Amino acid sequence: MRMLVLALFLAGLASGAAAQGQQMYQWTDKDGVVHFSETPPPNEEAEQTAVPRGAEKMGQAPVEGATAPGMQSAAQQKREDLSRKRDQAQADAAMRDATCAAKRAEVARLEPHRRVFYTDETGETVRMDDEARVAQVAAAKRYIQENCN
Repeated sequence: MRMLVLALFLAGLASGAAAQGQQMYQWTDKDGVVHFSETPPPNEEAEQTAVPRGAEKMGQAPVEGATAPGMQSAAQQKREDLSRKRDQAQADAAMRDATCAAKRAEVARLEPHRRVFYTDETGETVRMDDEARVAQVAAAKRYIQENCN
């Protein structure tokens, strides 16, 4: 087990040095354990091996907390969501205010007059009967009471 761990460690050292393109030294100690190092061992005979330099450079390691282009942090996403919700609420309020103003104008136009005329689907001018006028005024007032300040 100990030899396996040592061999893996040494292989990692060798691969790290290979990526950097450095000189490596390999030797076997008096116990028969193979060692790898960037510097030769004192009082030991070591075999020097040239490690070829890699053709491509490795990219920079990502900085903790940095986001890749096109990706957003959770806080940034939350701010944008809140902004979108606020804009939608403002648009809804503007639409509600416009509808309330139209309903108030409808009540003001229909309530005091007995004779109300409108144009039907065929394009003819038709007089609205009193029952329809009263029902339309009641519906507009109910909408105003439920939805307008």
